[in-house]
Amino acid sequence: MNDDAQQYFRIDDTAYMAAAPYLADRPAIADYFPHLHQIAVLKEFETVDAQLLEFLDRVKDAATRKMLSLFNEKLDLMSRYLHIHDIHEQQLDAQPINIGENGVKGRLSQSFALGQELAIAIIFTPSYVSLFCRAKVVESLQDGDGYSVDLEFVDLPETQRQALTRHMFKVQAHNRPNR
Repeated sequence: MNDDAQQYFRIDDTAYMAAAPYLADRPAIADYFPHLHQIAVLKEFETVDAQLLEFLDRVKDAATRKMLSLFNEKLDLMSRYLHIHDIHEQQLDAQPINIGENGVKGRLSQSFALGQELAIAIIFTPSYVSLFCRAKVVESLQDGDGYSVDLEFVDLPETQRQALTRHMFKVQAHNRPNR
């Protein structure tokens, strides 16, 4: 990454990553990856889960609490099953990445030209937080049967930047040694 990259907070993580050449007449990034739509939609399960847990804390009746708790477990199991099914069906492999608010370093199966703008999909595992955005190729080096790439985000929407930042802080907190 460029010299400005050092000013950004970055983490090492694991994610599924896909890329395609970006076309100005096709601005909706998610449309480049129709096979990944289900994975992105399944992220909404987490939102519903969080709301249900918040509501569950306010329920006083034990039987109702138990029923809602079981419903929440069922929802969680369904979500995990669908994630596993989609990942297996798409034959995606999770990979180690290094990511920050300005870009991502990872591996792609095909080569792209330096400076080329890409549509990219990044789906973190095991959280399944998804980013569908644009990025510019800063570096691409052949590495075995793939390419080690350094991508710089282009006009990352604020909502995605916030989701990425929240995810990064959660990963950092999770990886922090117990004190």
